[in-house]
Amino acid sequence: MKTKILILSILLLLTPIFAQTGSLTLETVYFNNVEVFYIADFDFNNGMNNPDIFEYALRYEAPDGDGTPGSGTPIKISIEFEMIANVPSLGLDNRRIIYIRTLPFDFNGEVSISTKDLDLNMDNIYYTDGRELTGIKEDEFEFIPEEEFTQLQTAILSGLKLPAGDYIFNFSVEPVASAGIAPLSERQVISVGNPSDLELVSPGGALDDNIEVFSQYPLFQWESTDFMWTEGSCDECGYFIRVSEYDPTIHSSVDEALNDQSNLPHPDKGQFFQLPSQIVAAGAGRGDLLTANNTFQYPFSDAKPLEEGKTYVWQIKKVYPTTSGSEVIESDIFAFSIPAMGSEGESGTRSSAATNTYLQILEQIIDADTYNAMFSGELEGFLPTGVVTLNDTQQLTQDQLQSLAAQILSGQISIKSISIE
Repeated sequence: MKTKILILSILLLLTPIFAQTGSLTLETVYFNNVEVFYIADFDFNNGMNNPDIFEYALRYEAPDGDGTPGSGTPIKISIEFEMIANVPSLGLDNRRIIYIRTLPFDFNGEVSISTKDLDLNMDNIYYTDGRELTGIKEDEFEFIPEEEFTQLQTAILSGLKLPAGDYIFNFSVEPVASAGIAPLSERQVISVGNPSDLELVSPGGALDDNIEVFSQYPLFQWESTDFMWTEGSCDECGYFIRVSEYDPTIHSSVDEALNDQSNLPHPDKGQFFQLPSQIVAAGAGRGDLLTANNTFQYPFSDAKPLEEGKTYVWQIKKVYPTTSGSEVIESDIFAFSIPAMGSEGESGTRSSAATNTYLQILEQIIDADTYNAMFSGELEGFLPTGVVTLNDTQQLTQDQLQSLAAQILSGQISIKSISIE
């Protein structure tokens, strides 16, 4: 009997503590990457004017609730938000831009808190079930001094490169007098460089340079600082290309040619062709974090073929995310010519062989050293018959070979061996 009484006593002691714990969680709904950070875009007097960078979901389930919204005993919490900037070009070294801490307030349910909710008032936050979240009052507030803020704005307007640096967001929730519930926090860092640089590398150069390219499927290359964007928050971000024919009899400039009927995109609707992107990190909410390469192989399909004996111009457009929305820069325009079969270039035979479609495809899917070793020796002057066999069994048409080559170039499949008979 004494044992039973002892056990009952322990249960009675534990019950009040358990009743206060409940379940408090903090989850990142989305965090949109930006590449240019304009501090002047933030308005902490009215958060609705702030850039949409992140959203957190904060939830509390009271252990004594009946399942209806707001039922049970609420928990008291305090919210803290801080943004820090490290921008060497402006002398910002772990400089606190904004800091907000609230007085403890009652919380019971689920809310979504974004950068648009963070301001001096914080009185426009509602539970997801429609109830207003009341009692949020400012306890501590710090904002970069107006004089220093004005200097930052002046620096931006004068062309100083603000983006280079790190921007740190700290968001935390502190339970007050709630035994068994730990504080929660989320920390996000945006590291940016100078995404406005964009220079073409190859093929081609200035129109007067008369640069020849011995391939109808050239590899386009450019130099640019890597950048990332969040799928869904900036669907227009990435690299874009446009390739058009230059005809000196009808075009007075490379700009006029570029804006005429294009080979890529095709059919032409007066736009640029969006280049493929790659996933950097899988994301929730608004989508994955994406980036893009600074090379692009002229496609074997879904484009108007480039032809021998013609000159082409091309340009790259870069669209990247900023706190003010997406920004666009365009490269210079390069020009290149594809010699006609049999024309004299570096080698008459080399030019003839390169203009053969099958050899052009082969040249793209194997490395340059292997290709040159194969066709500068006993195979010099070789022209394929057009019979291509896959895995010693399946004979491929030219279209099937082009499709296969596209998969190889995109990394979907790899080559085990190639033999020429």
